[in-house]
Amino acid sequence: MIETVKEAAKRLAGPMLNKGFKAAALHTYTDAGGTPVYWRIRCKHPDTKEKWIRPFHQNDNGFEFGEPKFTGGKPLYALHQVVSNLDTIIYIVEGEQKADALNKLGLVATTSGGATSADTTAWEPLRGRSVRIFPDNDDAGKVYAETVASILLGMGCTVSYIDVDKLGLDTGDDVMEWLAVHPKASAADIEALSILAKVNAAKDYSESWSSPQPLTVKIKPEPYPVDALPNTIREAVAEVATFVQAPLPLVASSALTAISIASQALVDVQRDEILFGPTSLFLLGIADSGERKTQADKMFAKAIQDYQDEQTEAGKILWATYKANLEAWEAKCGGIKDAIRQFTKRNKSTADLEERFRELEKERPEPPRIPKLIREDATPEGLAKKLQKDWPSAGVVSNEAGIVFGAHGMSKESVMRNLALLNKLWDGGRYQSDRGDEERSLDVRGARLTMGLMIQEVTLRTFFDQSKGLARGSGFLARFIISWPDSTMGSRFYTPPIEGSPALSKFNQRITELLNQPVPINENGILTPPILVLTTEAKSAWVTFHDAIEAQLCDGGELHDIRDVASKTADNAVRLAALFQLFEGASSAIGINAFDSASRVAAWHLNEARRFFGELALPVELADAARLDSWLIKYCKRKQTCFVGKNHTRQHGPLRSGAALDNALRELSDLDRIQLVKDQKCMTIKVNPALLCNGGVA
Repeated sequence: MIETVKEAAKRLAGPMLNKGFKAAALHTYTDAGGTPVYWRIRCKHPDTKEKWIRPFHQNDNGFEFGEPKFTGGKPLYALHQVVSNLDTIIYIVEGEQKADALNKLGLVATTSGGATSADTTAWEPLRGRSVRIFPDNDDAGKVYAETVASILLGMGCTVSYIDVDKLGLDTGDDVMEWLAVHPKASAADIEALSILAKVNAAKDYSESWSSPQPLTVKIKPEPYPVDALPNTIREAVAEVATFVQAPLPLVASSALTAISIASQALVDVQRDEILFGPTSLFLLGIADSGERKTQADKMFAKAIQDYQDEQTEAGKILWATYKANLEAWEAKCGGIKDAIRQFTKRNKSTADLEERFRELEKERPEPPRIPKLIREDATPEGLAKKLQKDWPSAGVVSNEAGIVFGAHGMSKESVMRNLALLNKLWDGGRYQSDRGDEERSLDVRGARLTMGLMIQEVTLRTFFDQSKGLARGSGFLARFIISWPDSTMGSRFYTPPIEGSPALSKFNQRITELLNQPVPINENGILTPPILVLTTEAKSAWVTFHDAIEAQLCDGGELHDIRDVASKTADNAVRLAALFQLFEGASSAIGINAFDSASRVAAWHLNEARRFFGELALPVELADAARLDSWLIKYCKRKQTCFVGKNHTRQHGPLRSGAALDNALRELSDLDRIQLVKDQKCMTIKVNPALLCNGGVA
């Protein structure tokens, strides 16, 4: 038996009806053609006047609570009437019951639902039209009216609202109470209230503000220079970004991480006669978890993972042979030891046996070196041991870089030692550490390391605090190519992958070709990559790039506050250029095109470092306020509103701690950047409209 809508409503409301609530209404939301898409049950208790309102919808399994998933917001109530009356003033109220009452009079009325529903609704059908808002006579009603007005004004609507203060309504009353007092009211009577309407009253709202005071000097983010990437890389990044919908800089960093891991053992790069070093990159994305970097990493690292799995499988035979040889060797050692013991008991000379034992020690089998290129959870010292004993080239790829920055190896007792170790690995130099025994001592030479990390800002701040300045003072963070992108969360609606992923397939094919090239390792397990040099033209461009940065490192220079990072930028630019040259299949000298592309990417990351470290230097309270300010402005522009619920801000904004959010809100309020409106149920943040008109840079 198929359940009807009314039967479903009665079933779903059953628990409340059993508690004495009475069914008051069943409201139907439709699409533009009038087809129902979901319903809202409205019940009311006759004694307590308490309301119970819930949405429900139909799916393949029947009816269930909740709204369907909508792309771009849920539909307006009575949408089919709105779109079929194009020359009519549209009345907007708070709640379906009030819209029904006005529609029965012959007007065209709609609503987004309750007082906090404005920013979840698709208002596009009202673009450019005349609307009149009839607000409830309470704080929540006024906030709702102002929110809707700000959205619709941004869509070119002519907006007015009824001045309920002049209708003699009590606090909390609404259009239903007005109609109860005027039982014979008609559409003409409602329209007569236009003499009490304020046209474009959002202007009054704007004029009630003081000018926003500056929060801090902000550095404007620049668009990621995706066009600077070589063709194969650019096309793969664009293809993956379209599907994954992660921030573009994080997607590009995932691609560069894979290229660095696959290439770093094959070539070094020379800047001039005495300046040369690895092509390895350290990349750091600063973003919250959930930005889908892991998915991007997996897609770009697939060829590396496949290669690694193949090597592990092939290595099983080598390991079996090694174990057999080791057991045979140990048996020989055991035999000589037994003979030495027997000779000693008989007072016979053991000199020949000892010499044989010493010779045998030189024949100890060495374990096979099986490439394992991707490592996710290694401490710095553990990683160094793997590079020393297993394979001299690796990449640390992690979406939770707290594993690296927050690990035991980064405790204050050992932070200096481990930062020095990681610095040496970036430099490609030798790192020695005598820990008292052979097993714990390190002697890492000729190893290559890539790092492709993402870290939450709060974790990075904690690391800065715990390292007590060593992270910057030691030059550790200066070696990273940093990105601090805006989140894409909330706009990542499903997009199917491109059939066959041709650009990504081409990218991974090239990675496979690089991985299958012979790795230059000497008899001591040390990498000896050939040197890639710059052409005369590229060398001249590198010198110009280097000197332009150097000129800004002095006191008062634009880059003085991040001179540690800036001083490594030219080095990172030439590393990128070498990787671009090699990836595109040219093993000859680095040309001007490769360097120009690399220098644009490196310059973009330098600007990101300026942005991040500029705010990092602020006191925590101001830094939190700056992050919240930026998020509120972006949210309001995206939603075409001046209002954001405090609860929504805490759930989706950058500050999840209640205390931190309250402190930041007070800071912004003191600077006339926001106002806080509180009613009985919720707190609403009102953003100064001047911040939305001039780009939000005040």
